[in-house]
Amino acid sequence: EHRMNPANGLCLSATYDAAFDRHLITFDEDLRLVLSPSLKEHYTDAAFKKYFLVLEGQRLARPTKFNPDATLLEYHRKSLLGK
Repeated sequence: EHRMNPANGLCLSATYDAAFDRHLITFDEDLRLVLSPSLKEHYTDAAFKKYFLVLEGQRLARPTKFNPDATLLEYHRKSLLGK
C-alpha cells in the first residue's frame, strides 16, 4: 500500500538498497546508518569493512522534499533488530 508513497523511499545506491531490502541495514530516527547484528557477526572481510562498517553511524543526507516517513522507518528498524 506504500509503494507509490514518495515518503516511503530512500535514495540509495544499488548495493545499499539491496542491503536495506534484505534487512541488513536500516536507519535510526536521525537517519544514521544501523547495521544488523547478523551482518556484523558474520561478515568480517575487507569489503564489509570498506563498504559497511566504516559507514555505521553516518547520517544519510535529508532530501529537500518528501522526508522519509518516520513510522515506516521505525517498522523497518524494529523488524531488523527484532524488537
